[in-house]
Amino acid sequence: MPDGWRDAGRSPDDEGMAEDRVVLLADGHREERESIAYHLAMAGYPVVQAASVEGAVEELHRAHPDVIVLSDDLEDRPVGEVIALLDDESVDGSVPVITLSDDRGRERIAECLAQGARDHVRRDAAPDELAPRIGAVLRVDEQLERLRQRNAELEYVGGVDPVTGLANRRALEDELERLASGAARHHVALSAVMARAAIPPAAGHPVAREQRRNAVRRELGYVVSAVRRTDDFAGVWDARTFALLLPLTAGDGAGVLAERLRAAVAAAPVRYGDEDVDVTVSCAFTDVGADTAQVFPSLEATVARVEAAGGDAVAPA
Repeated sequence: MPDGWRDAGRSPDDEGMAEDRVVLLADGHREERESIAYHLAMAGYPVVQAASVEGAVEELHRAHPDVIVLSDDLEDRPVGEVIALLDDESVDGSVPVITLSDDRGRERIAECLAQGARDHVRRDAAPDELAPRIGAVLRVDEQLERLRQRNAELEYVGGVDPVTGLANRRALEDELERLASGAARHHVALSAVMARAAIPPAAGHPVAREQRRNAVRRELGYVVSAVRRTDDFAGVWDARTFALLLPLTAGDGAGVLAERLRAAVAAAPVRYGDEDVDVTVSCAFTDVGADTAQVFPSLEATVARVEAAGGDAVAPA
C-alpha cells in the first residue's frame, strides 16, 4: 500500500461530493479495510479507520465523519445495535451508515436496511461501488439538511419547540436578555439551570427511533413544566437539553431546583409502548449577572463535565 494513502486527496479536476467529506470506515477485517480505505482515498474521500465498536465511537467524536461505512459483523455484535449506538453517540445529529457485508443474500441486505442502514454494499464490490454509493447518500443528506434548515428557520421565527411545546433556543436567549436587564435595573437575583438528558439508544428503523426520542422528549418536557415554578421560564436548548430561567432566585435556589429536576427524572423510567426507558439528566446551575454572553456556554460546558463524570448529577457552573 503506498505511503500516505490515508491522506490522499482528490485531483484538481475531480468534481462531486468528495471534497472535505470524511468517511469513518469501521471494519475488523484489516486487509480488506485498508484496501477499501485506499480506494476511497483515491476517490477523494479522507478516511479514518476503526477496527472495533469502541474505536468507531472514538473516531466519531474525534473526526466528526460525514458518513460511516460499517461492517455488518463488527465484533459479532448485532448490526442494529451498533448503528443505534453510533446514532446516539453522534453529537452533530445522525450520521448516515452504509453497511458492508460478505453475505450475498438479499435477506441480509434487507435486514441491514431495516436496522437503520442507508445503503448496503457487498465487500467484494466495495472498491468499485462504495465511492458512488457514498456520493449518492451525501447528496440525499444535503437535500434533507436544506429542508431541516428551512424547518428550523420557521421554528426559530415561531419561538416554540414543536415536540414539547416549550420555548425554543431563540426564545430562551431573548428572555434571558429581558430578565437580566430587569434584574440589573431592580437589583434582584436571577439564575439559570440547564439539564441534558441521557436517553438509552434503541435499535430499529431511524423513523421508529426518532419517534421514540420525541416521545421521551415530550415526557421530559412535562417533568420540566411540573418542576418549574409559576414565574420560571422553561425552554428547549437542543434535542436533549432543557434550560430554565429563574427570576428572583439566587444560585443556591437554582441548585435546589436543579436537584429536584434531576431526582424527578431519575425516580421513574419513561414509558414508551411496552418499554421502560431509563432516562437521567445531568444538570448545571449559575447566577446571572448583567453580562449574559457566557451564561449558556458556561452551563453547556459544566453539563458536559457532569456527563463525562458519569452523569445523573448537579454541579455549579
